[in-house]
Amino acid sequence: MPQASVNKLKLFSLAWPILIEQLTSGIVVMADIYFLSLLGEEAAATAGLLMPYLWIGFFVLPMLSTGGTAAASQYYGANKLDKVVPVFMTNVVLLGLAGLAFSLFTYLNFDNIALWLNFPVQMQTYAEEYLAIMAFTFGFFGLRCAYGSILAAKAMTNWNMLASLLTNVMNIFLNATFFFGWFGLEPMGLKGIALGTVLSYAFACVVVMLIVHIKAQVSFEFTWAILPRMRAVIKPLMKIAIPSAAEPANYTLQQIVVAGILASLGVLAVSSYTFVLRFLFISMAVSWSLAAAGQIIMAHHMGARKLDEVDATYNRCIKLAMLFAFANMSLFAWCYQPLISLFSDDPQVAFYAKWLLIICIVMEPFRAINIVAGMGLKAVGDGRFAATVGVAFIWGVVPIIYLCSISWQLGIIGAWACFALDEVIRGLINHWRWKTYRWHNMGIT
Repeated sequence: MPQASVNKLKLFSLAWPILIEQLTSGIVVMADIYFLSLLGEEAAATAGLLMPYLWIGFFVLPMLSTGGTAAASQYYGANKLDKVVPVFMTNVVLLGLAGLAFSLFTYLNFDNIALWLNFPVQMQTYAEEYLAIMAFTFGFFGLRCAYGSILAAKAMTNWNMLASLLTNVMNIFLNATFFFGWFGLEPMGLKGIALGTVLSYAFACVVVMLIVHIKAQVSFEFTWAILPRMRAVIKPLMKIAIPSAAEPANYTLQQIVVAGILASLGVLAVSSYTFVLRFLFISMAVSWSLAAAGQIIMAHHMGARKLDEVDATYNRCIKLAMLFAFANMSLFAWCYQPLISLFSDDPQVAFYAKWLLIICIVMEPFRAINIVAGMGLKAVGDGRFAATVGVAFIWGVVPIIYLCSISWQLGIIGAWACFALDEVIRGLINHWRWKTYRWHNMGIT
């Protein structure tokens, strides 16, 4: 990518396709749960309870792939184009192996995972049938993420969006085909839903590969001479990739632990918690989209050593993400009654939800800082600090959540206040780290 093209990178033109991709990313899961609900409430509940486990793959692999995006973007910015293809190829190998490893682990343990998660006996059969097929998803998904990172590094986020939309359409079509037995096929029920999801991700993988090699005209080198060049970029790539994956991996595991704590608070409290989480998705998607787009631009400018441009992009992302999060949660808190009534008519649920949303007015702007600052630090090569702070607070807050919600009997509101405090402190620490400008002497170029 010539330097002239780097200078033309625009935040909004990169961010809006990422936002659409984020907003539609949950459709595959929603479609699976819808079709499973046609089998009965137990089947749908099984898929819902499996989500924390499945998100280990669906959340961590995309974050791991951002190491390739940031590394390649820095090399583009530094005009070291000879290192770009080795980064792309190394990232494909890394993500392919990581996805394959998670697929293999899931397949070898599909009959134990439900037991580990303490599923009711009547749901374990559903879980085993679903996971035995869904296990094959992550090998394709890992490659999809690796190739998606190539398009992101080349500022072609609109093509990633297109691939995501095609995946959703294909998933719904295949689910319906296998579930109902269209085109003369035998209805496959739950197994058909899982198979449809696997094939839709395989389809997405092929589509993105074609876009990369045909539209983006990226050519891989399959000669022995490429191996030393790949070895040369492994260390700088992992310097970004490992911290990028460490925090989401620990966050996903933390959510499994926290769900077990909150389950003892009663159905109404947990229901309000679940409903409010749905309202957070929009502001989190906007913050992530701005952060991901900003990360691409910051990495390009970091490679070119345009440090003022890096800082200016960071500041713009922070302001926009915080402003949207504050306005969005203020609106939801103001209109909480009709919103919650979409899910429940219980006044106790509405009471809990109101206070959770009020806390969100403070929490979500700081979460926006956390997302942007964390990804910004990883983009400029200071990801180890953000990851260390993130992992320490992710697990450090768990005993405090238990104390507030259970021991001190503050319930779901006390637990939610702990979440808010965690986001506020982490956001301030990461923002302070950025403003020390120690990252000026970092970067992989």
